[in-house]
Amino acid sequence: MNGQIIGKEFPVGYTEHTYYTYPLLPDIGSVDLNYSNENVKNALDKLTENNVKLDMSIRGEEPYRAPVCKCNSPASYILYTNYVLLESPVRCGDCYGTIPLYKLPLGISGEYGDIITWESDYKACDTVQMNCSTGERFATNQMSKLGSSLAKRGLEICNSYYKLTKKPMYYYLYHPSGRGKKSEMKGKCPSCNGEWLLKERLYGFVDFRCDKCNLLSNIAWSAR
Repeated sequence: MNGQIIGKEFPVGYTEHTYYTYPLLPDIGSVDLNYSNENVKNALDKLTENNVKLDMSIRGEEPYRAPVCKCNSPASYILYTNYVLLESPVRCGDCYGTIPLYKLPLGISGEYGDIITWESDYKACDTVQMNCSTGERFATNQMSKLGSSLAKRGLEICNSYYKLTKKPMYYYLYHPSGRGKKSEMKGKCPSCNGEWLLKERLYGFVDFRCDKCNLLSNIAWSAR
């Protein structure tokens, strides 16, 4: 929950006197102790107390990961993920590179549990939606309806980090189906009913943006 590794799955192997594990890192420097919170430091202290030596090395790059943001000071952030993405669910609004969570201010809990649990739930819904079988309608509604519990939690995260960073964090609202492209282009922001069609598509899939409500969305995939 400290944002220094990605995901919840990291295989562990054992040989005589040695354990090996292969976590995925959000950035090459993410295991630097300067980014460790109290829980991480306490866990490392317990290793020392039990005479366990910790060695770390970078084995290589994940070939399918998105580039990490290199901007000095992003003007805005985006909360976005889907069922296949491996990287952090926070993106730079300028370059669309990923933002390792430990580079954001810590939440009230001293960790990033709110973002990580939202990410896990979103991916679960997207997986169910993509499987097109059990619970598809529920999952799609969670991702596409502004009043869903998933969207509400996402917007709460965006608002909390706006307060912490003084920079907007946009929430992506998935839009799966519509009546046609002409109708779609006349759509209004579902929160304030204001105009939000962009002149040019952003990041390859975002057609709508409301700077008042910090929302992003797309022309319905069925209408493209």
